[in-house]
Amino acid sequence: MSEQGTKQLLTPPPIKAPGQPGVVVDGSPLAIVGIFVAFLRARFAPGNGPPDYPWYQDANKTNILIVSAFEDNVPERGKKPAIYVDKDESVYGKSILGDRVAHRWKDRKEAQWCLSTVPISIDCVAARKGESAILGDIVQWSLYASSDVIQATFSLHDMLTPTLGRTVPYEDDDESWNTPVSFQVQYNVRWTVVPVAPMLREIALRIQESGMGPNEYLLDLATRSISQVP
Repeated sequence: MSEQGTKQLLTPPPIKAPGQPGVVVDGSPLAIVGIFVAFLRARFAPGNGPPDYPWYQDANKTNILIVSAFEDNVPERGKKPAIYVDKDESVYGKSILGDRVAHRWKDRKEAQWCLSTVPISIDCVAARKGESAILGDIVQWSLYASSDVIQATFSLHDMLTPTLGRTVPYEDDDESWNTPVSFQVQYNVRWTVVPVAPMLREIALRIQESGMGPNEYLLDLATRSISQVP
């Protein structure tokens, strides 16, 4: 592979999902959740969505709550109608042997790649069963109709067809109904690996400086607090 091609592989692509810098890393499943929170807020913004359910940033003004299921410090949680965006068990899939796609000989730097699969679950909650079903229908169709644009905008590898579930009593509120919408998203994960020998040598030196044998040091490290181990 050419030096230019290797350089491109060694540079991870940007993830345009909203999130807090330094908290949600590029390609984090939480950033994927953020994509769909942002999308649904835009979909239900005044002039874009059903006039009965305009979404406003101002919690006192909005007619519908649209948040991530991980956002616990929302004073309006419990407000209805509401849309909660959540994720299920995500997994990194090994598509190639060792995830290795490139190797740069001058510094032994490696470029690696895999596909991450994140199941997304969206709860459409309302006080009335029919209202919950209407919201679920709008969310499913909006995601399906916009899937190609969403994939292109946020560099997703794939976005499977959204499934609209049955309208059932909401498990977090006996007086509410929930219509779930679920689908899977796949996105490329690229990262680089540098030689770990210097770090391993540092660990070996720390063992030597402790005055303990390797086995004794490592046993203490495994059974005692780090602050107690030299």
